[in-house]
Amino acid sequence: MRIRNFLPVASVLVLLISLFVASPQAQQPKPTPSPTPGKPKPPKLTSHVVLITISGLRADHANDPDSFRLKIPNLQSLRANGSFAVGVESVYPSQRIPAHVSMITGVLPADHGVTSDVPFDEQTGVSATSTVRSAKTIKADTVWEAANRAELTSAAIGFPMTTDATIKFNLPDAEQNSDTAKAEAAIELIAKHQRNPLVNLLAVNFTSYDAAQRRYGLLSKEAILALEAIDGLLGKIVQAIESAKLKEQTTFLIVSDHGASKVEREFRPNVLLAKKGFLTTDGQGTVKSWRAVAQSFGGSAAIFLKNPQDQAAAQEVEQLFRTLEEDSDNPLWRISVRREAARLGADPRAVLFLDAAPLFQLSDRASGSTIGKAADRAAYGYLPSRAEMRGALFLSGKAIKVGQKIEYARLIDVAPTIARLLGLEMKTARGRVWSEVIAQ
Repeated sequence: MRIRNFLPVASVLVLLISLFVASPQAQQPKPTPSPTPGKPKPPKLTSHVVLITISGLRADHANDPDSFRLKIPNLQSLRANGSFAVGVESVYPSQRIPAHVSMITGVLPADHGVTSDVPFDEQTGVSATSTVRSAKTIKADTVWEAANRAELTSAAIGFPMTTDATIKFNLPDAEQNSDTAKAEAAIELIAKHQRNPLVNLLAVNFTSYDAAQRRYGLLSKEAILALEAIDGLLGKIVQAIESAKLKEQTTFLIVSDHGASKVEREFRPNVLLAKKGFLTTDGQGTVKSWRAVAQSFGGSAAIFLKNPQDQAAAQEVEQLFRTLEEDSDNPLWRISVRREAARLGADPRAVLFLDAAPLFQLSDRASGSTIGKAADRAAYGYLPSRAEMRGALFLSGKAIKVGQKIEYARLIDVAPTIARLLGLEMKTARGRVWSEVIAQ
């Protein structure tokens, strides 16, 4: 597979240098509770944290690469020389952007406010045409802001939700940033500050593996090549750290936002809602009016009501989808009502959530048949409790024990753990510190 590179690396580096300047500080950090009087500040355990996120990397594939014909020596080396998790629980829906925001805030989507990759418009009943990008959307304290308060410096390269963020060295997430360009940018930044290291927290998100899985399928030749290429880029970043003589002061966290599941068919809940009179469409299948409508997340979907207080409609819609349970080819695996979804930190505006059955994904499409052939070969967005949605986690380097295993980890534990390593305070985070793998 030829990795798409929208801009030549040299051009991206020129852009990088222009962007890697002190960001305007006009945007004030979100207010956070004042430190407890008399309580000592947590000691710093490391000087530099490098957070690398690999979208779509399943825990089972990463922890046993030989069984899946994966040649990822750099990932294996970090795992062998550090600690790892059996699996990491994502968020609901298990999508890239809400998952990454949970990583940097330590709270679930309902708390940080980014509940899906693409916002839902309650007026029109349809999803927006572009993903959310601005950090101003985040309603919780971020690890970037915690670093700023401690007078530490952060850098983010291709990381979701960093547009408008108070990050000193920032190359925001954009389609034009290929994984190769992101790695080159990270290496350039490390080399640039070799003599006077300024960056305490560096975060990079790689996405080509996830894109290849969705287009070509799990463990397809193209997906494997994409992951092996990312492994090579990771190796170059590690080498840059070593060349800058920062290895002994650096801690690596390798995390995936969610796993992926094989799909063959798609279920279109909006078609069923239209047939039962809950919504109407124009000739092209665009929603014109609605009483109830579905927003798809790939492996799941949220059902919204035009009138959130319409209890009769809520019961009717729930019963409509529960009738599918009588079908031997039921496209749904689970239906979660609002109170159940609330415990998962999902969008509180939705009246219920639909989770797709194995080999199914859910679509926003509102016309045609209720079930059709899936456009993708793999999907995410399912309930985070499903085994195939478990992400990978490796920790290595300064202050990390060797050979330890985390039995249960969540994405909301990432920020508290980074905060502990760098001696930061994040009082709003709800996750825990992975203390079992930290060498005090």
